Amino acid sequence: MVQAVDADQYYAELEDLNVAPLWRVDESGGARSPDTIRPGVWRWRDLYPRLARATEMMDLETGGERRVLTLINPGMKPLLGTTHTLTTSLQLILPGEVAPAHRHTMAAFRFIIEGQRGYTVVEGEKLPMSPGDLILTPGWTWHDHGSEGEGPMVWLDGLDVPFVRSLKGCVFQDFPGRRAQPLKHAGPDSYEHFGAAGVLPAKNRPRSLYSPLNLYKWEHAYDGLRRMQAAGDEDEYDGTLAEYVNPITGGHVLPTMACYLQLLRAGQHTKARRQTNSTVLFCIRGSGYSVIEGQRYDWADRDILVVPAWAWAEHVVDPGQEALFFRYSDLPVLEPFGLFREEVYRPNDGHQSLADA
Repeated sequence: MVQAVDADQYYAELEDLNVAPLWRVDESGGARSPDTIRPGVWRWRDLYPRLARATEMMDLETGGERRVLTLINPGMKPLLGTTHTLTTSLQLILPGEVAPAHRHTMAAFRFIIEGQRGYTVVEGEKLPMSPGDLILTPGWTWHDHGSEGEGPMVWLDGLDVPFVRSLKGCVFQDFPGRRAQPLKHAGPDSYEHFGAAGVLPAKNRPRSLYSPLNLYKWEHAYDGLRRMQAAGDEDEYDGTLAEYVNPITGGHVLPTMACYLQLLRAGQHTKARRQTNSTVLFCIRGSGYSVIEGQRYDWADRDILVVPAWAWAEHVVDPGQEALFFRYSDLPVLEPFGLFREEVYRPNDGHQSLADA
């Protein structure tokens, strides 16, 4: 049950951090303006204590669908949105809890941050969660979450809510009885069929707009990233960048979101560039700062950085330790319409001057 705490103080703290408790958000009315989207950093040291306290503010039995804190870009208020097309949230589930099954037209993924023996069920497929894993819940697929471990499970949620909302395409449905869905498979079935590197079933390949693989294991993705770096696959804008892909088509994992792992060497200073897609970066480890539109934004382990569309951006890694990011963007939304553009920064050898320097 929810414990008695100073609720007013808790919600005031979230407001000051530009963070919203999803169970209290009213999105009726209001307008959004993509031109107002701002760059920024949400710091783990600020977010995690409030996420932990959310267990005192609501429980999944009586309080709502999910225990989620969503990062709100000041340029999106009063609506939810970390950019004009994407939302980024942190979700926490306690041992023995089950977040009931539902489905919606908005696509989502989960990047696991910490905890063991948690799981997500997608269309009857039970997918184990381990730190660094990427789990897909494509649009209009039944999904619920649970934990059979001893500590909290925490992950990053990425969704395309603002984009789908702008098209008036948001539809939501609870699973009958508001409960966990029955299992259809003994284990991660999609992983068994499509998770082997370089090998696919010769027959009966599904045809869908999204990847048939719902679970991308950390050890495989990270090993691939390391191999690419060792082979010299890096450049002066992204360092080494590996994309999670649809194993059948080689395309993006979801029709509205592209997901990546990015590795920057210790002390690396990338050159500035701007792109029409908006990007969210989660710092898995490392520290440094980014210069976005002439402003400096420091980041460290588990901080979250937002780069708005068509904003000049470059990244600087502190000496002594490389930086590793999970990142995602709305690139797939732009490509079919020929709207993706990028431009490299020419002055000052490709580096911006700090506006307050």
